[in-house]
Amino acid sequence: MNFGFLVSKASDNVTRPSVRVLWVAALVCSTAAQASDGSCISAGRLDSDGRWAPQFQAVRLLDEAGRTLATRSKTDLSRVRGVELSEPALLSICTGERGLTREDQAGTKSPVPAAKPGRLVVDGVGYAKLKTGGELVELKVQILAEQVVMITR
Repeated sequence: MNFGFLVSKASDNVTRPSVRVLWVAALVCSTAAQASDGSCISAGRLDSDGRWAPQFQAVRLLDEAGRTLATRSKTDLSRVRGVELSEPALLSICTGERGLTREDQAGTKSPVPAAKPGRLVVDGVGYAKLKTGGELVELKVQILAEQVVMITR
């Protein structure tokens, strides 16, 4: 989304701090729109043998009937159709089979999009290769703008 026209119009009539507020609002709207197109959350990690090592405690995997799904291996994950979050989960771009890159520089804390606690529909499961061995389990989720919250990380 291009919000530049709002800032140029706003800068003619308002003070500089108001323009910053407008930019933050545009960022939140843009993030919510991107999240609704299909984002991923991390459910846990598989070790190099394909076993959970560990599954995140705040993420409960569900089958097509909405029941808790017992998972011990990568094969079990093919049955995941939903997820229930007990705390906010960071939203990210799905990495898929590509390896993850690591950012060595720590930046300043800033707001990032996260899924609110509750149930979400899972469209697919991806496995991002980790440099240390194993794979990160990514759940591609359907998420609406009202299910997104900004948290500081």
